[in-house]
Amino acid sequence: MQNNVNDVIRRLEAIRLRVGGRKVEFVPRIRDRDLATPEEVENLFHPSGLLIYLQNPVFVYIRDHTVGTFADTKDRRRIHFSVCTTLRNMRNQGRFERYRRTTRVDDVYLIDVRLGRYGEIEAPLYPCKHCLKEVDYPSYRTTFGREGRQRIVEDFRARDALEFLREKFRVFDSKTRNVQPAGLSTSYSPDWPQLSSWYRRRRGFTCEECKVQLIGAPYLLDMHHIDGDKRNDQDQNLRCLCKLCHAHMHPHYNVSDHHRELILEARRKQNLDDASG
Repeated sequence: MQNNVNDVIRRLEAIRLRVGGRKVEFVPRIRDRDLATPEEVENLFHPSGLLIYLQNPVFVYIRDHTVGTFADTKDRRRIHFSVCTTLRNMRNQGRFERYRRTTRVDDVYLIDVRLGRYGEIEAPLYPCKHCLKEVDYPSYRTTFGREGRQRIVEDFRARDALEFLREKFRVFDSKTRNVQPAGLSTSYSPDWPQLSSWYRRRRGFTCEECKVQLIGAPYLLDMHHIDGDKRNDQDQNLRCLCKLCHAHMHPHYNVSDHHRELILEARRKQNLDDASG
């Protein structure tokens, strides 16, 4: 196999020399357990308002940078850790494929920079200010003045932030657990993100209650465990529901006005005006 590969490389090099082509270096792009599809990013969106993967908070960020967005740290892409305005807008624009997931705590991130060629380097990134507001990061909302808030941004440390987010998630999880029937598991199985994605895909991204089809906006669909046991992932115990129908199952689950309007508009276009929700 290696001999075949080397032979192909030699032939390509001979062709390049014959046509006078410029040699381009290939720089492998390290995956670092990155997310690869928009749907996987959408699966991180959690009712707590945080980005959660396997019951743990995570960050997402855009790896691609140009010279213009790399020259100064403050101009680089931001890291996100909540369902903030920026992520909602990017989702609505269908641009989720640009995001990658990470749980790095050393305050540098793998990014790709176009400096004459595609190069991969590690560099610091600032947190998203919308995310800081969304999660009420310590003292950010109450800090007066742009300079004071900018200091919080510059002093942001991933390790401390993840611990802060874990505590917020624990508080949310404990409140949710209190409304669950006794004796049922309130934590998802380790492969739940994949199972959830596969189930929704098999159902054609259609709500099994009101029948609205949301293939263009799968983030508006939730997975519901009929018996309340989040570890019971048998098909007969699962239902694919739009957020409005899912809210009927859980009194504590609030649907944003934006999501509500998107679902209602999809129902109207599909002549489902009389659907529940």
